[in-house]
Amino acid sequence: MKKVIVVVLVSLLGCSGKYNEDQLVGKWAGVEWKDVTNDRVIDSPVAFSFDADGRYEASSGASSEKGKYWISGENLHTVEDGKAEKKVKIAKLQNDSLLFQMNRAGVIEEILLVREN
Repeated sequence: MKKVIVVVLVSLLGCSGKYNEDQLVGKWAGVEWKDVTNDRVIDSPVAFSFDADGRYEASSGASSEKGKYWISGENLHTVEDGKAEKKVKIAKLQNDSLLFQMNRAGVIEEILLVREN
């Protein structure tokens, strides 16, 4: 599961200018995780929390990570404490919803998250 979190974060970090960190700050809960390549739903809870100081926490099932993050264009970059950088594409970021697109070893995945109150 840690690899999935890493891939998602790596995919978000590619382009520049479309989104900024202020839009991402807050807690996000996964509502749908899809393996687009194989047309199936991934049944694992996922959540992210992004702080205004550039720190994040992520969890997927029993796995969790925390570290620093930033946005460059349409990509979210994360560096888990003591680990390598990851990037995921932000396909959509609105006040109440966030869609990540990632490529994990040739498998395209999407995670739809909603902002928690």
